[in-house]
Amino acid sequence: MDLVKKYILRLPEGVVTMEKEELVAKIKAILKDHPSEYMNAYRVWYEGFEGCGMPDAYVYDVIVEVFRSLTEDWKDIGARRWEKYGVVNPSFLNLHYADASKEDPKGNDMLQHRFHLGAHYQGPDGKIFWIPVMEDFNMRAFERKDGKYVGTMVEIDPFSDYAKAMVEVKV
Repeated sequence: MDLVKKYILRLPEGVVTMEKEELVAKIKAILKDHPSEYMNAYRVWYEGFEGCGMPDAYVYDVIVEVFRSLTEDWKDIGARRWEKYGVVNPSFLNLHYADASKEDPKGNDMLQHRFHLGAHYQGPDGKIFWIPVMEDFNMRAFERKDGKYVGTMVEIDPFSDYAKAMVEVKV
C-alpha cells in the first residue's frame, strides 16, 4: 500500500495534486509513441509534465515504476550519461524507436533522429567530429584528429549542406 495517496506536482499552472492512477495515466500518455531512442524520469518530468524544479522522490519513483511496467516498450539499460541531467540510473531504451515517428507536429524531420548524440561523424572534407551537444537549432562538436580531440568546440548548422553530407563513423 502506498503511503502517499496524492502526489504534489509543481507545474507551470501552479501546484497540482494527483492521485496515483491519474499520475500513471499521464506518464503512460507521455511515453506512448515517444520518438526518442533513450529516455529517463527527468525527461518525462521536464519535457512531458513541464515540471518546475526537481520532481519529488515519490513522483520520480512512480515515473520509474511506469517505465519498468512497460517492458514491451521500454528496456532498463541502467546508468547513462545525459548532457542535461548528468548520470541517470535508471535510463531506458525505446524498443519501438525504429517505428516511432521522426517528424515534429508540423511534419519536419526532428534533429535528434538525423544525428546520434555522442556519435562521431565524418564531413565531406574528411574531418571527423564528435557531437556531445545537439539542440533544435544547432549541433556543437569537437574535431577528432589522430585519436585526440583538437581545437575548441565548433557549431555546425544541422540544416547546412555540410551537415547533410556527414556520415556516422566508428572510431
